[in-house]
Amino acid sequence: MIFQDAQRRLEQFLYPLSLDEFLDSTLTGSFRRIASGGASPRVDVLGPSPESSLLDAFHLAPKLTFHSANPLGPPPSLEAVSDREDFRRRIEEFHARNYSVRFPELRPLSPAVDELARALEILLHQPVSVSVFWSRGGMRAPVHFDDHDLIVVHLRGAKRWYISQKPSELNNVWKGIPGSPPELGAHETLDVNPGDLLYLPRGTLHSVDGTAESLHLSIGFTPLTLREAIIAALDQLSDFERPLRATLGNRLASQLRGIGFEALRPPIVTGVARLLEACKAPGFLESALQLRSGRAVAALSALPQSTPDTPITLDTAMTQKNLAYCHLTATPDKIDFSYPGGHLYIHRGAQESLVYMINTAAFKVRDIPGQIGDDVRLSLAEKLREVGFLEVQK
Repeated sequence: MIFQDAQRRLEQFLYPLSLDEFLDSTLTGSFRRIASGGASPRVDVLGPSPESSLLDAFHLAPKLTFHSANPLGPPPSLEAVSDREDFRRRIEEFHARNYSVRFPELRPLSPAVDELARALEILLHQPVSVSVFWSRGGMRAPVHFDDHDLIVVHLRGAKRWYISQKPSELNNVWKGIPGSPPELGAHETLDVNPGDLLYLPRGTLHSVDGTAESLHLSIGFTPLTLREAIIAALDQLSDFERPLRATLGNRLASQLRGIGFEALRPPIVTGVARLLEACKAPGFLESALQLRSGRAVAALSALPQSTPDTPITLDTAMTQKNLAYCHLTATPDKIDFSYPGGHLYIHRGAQESLVYMINTAAFKVRDIPGQIGDDVRLSLAEKLREVGFLEVQK
């Protein structure tokens, strides 16, 4: 999926909200509702019968989670679910006891959902997860917040959302010392219908009432934060400066008891000062964030691969796989081709050829440009097929 395709996919999904408004205003603001205004193609993102698709995924049973602020008994067991019908009965038991059931890891169940999540990953250079909540009327969710941003798409039925008017604290992902149960405080009440879309920044307190049996899709992600950008800069500097890689906490347990703690201060203060100095240098931050994106892309779930059954020749027509995605960084000698699942390191002399291959949806191997031989053209095509980026055009 090339960059322009990712933009178009998200434009279609977010309509009538523009992609620019979503990226420039929504992601840096408070919660937002985008009403469907009637029929919206968003309702079919999980297919024409999402309930049936979920029941077919009975292999997910051990991974399901659930919640309720008004349960009518303990949750049923999800152990040893044998088949689709058994799974359906367990879900009905959850609903009868006022539990909303969360289905995780939904991307493999729906090509449309997977494409949408990939488009968001391409624009944000961050991982994206997708889950579905299946509830019935009478269910009430506890007041809570999520540690990642959410795009919620209502698919079936109706729900009433209660969303805090207090600006989000943008909580970190790790857990601190727990305080009292959260209170919603001043809030807005929204009746959400099929096709409606909600955006909730991470940390936004909310609760939900099930007014009827319903399904909603939840897309989770966290855009790059200032903290992560600073860490990327520190990672970049530590590649060049050995003192930042030196052991510091060899007596940490004693130092945290106050014995010799002052020895920690000078190297830390010096390191922070050196980081500030480096960040002012032209090109340093640009390089740091490029490399961070390369690592982030490589850490995504691997591209699906298939066993090659067709030898590649110069006349072979190649095409990018639907979820193909990469990020390029380089040294004077080599290009780091980062793709979901790993890295390829390619000689810098093949740059023109590689750039053409990743920006061209379909091509014949012999048409790959560059000052390279045909053996290199064949080798590049084969390498990108091996990692799941290209496939032979059907």
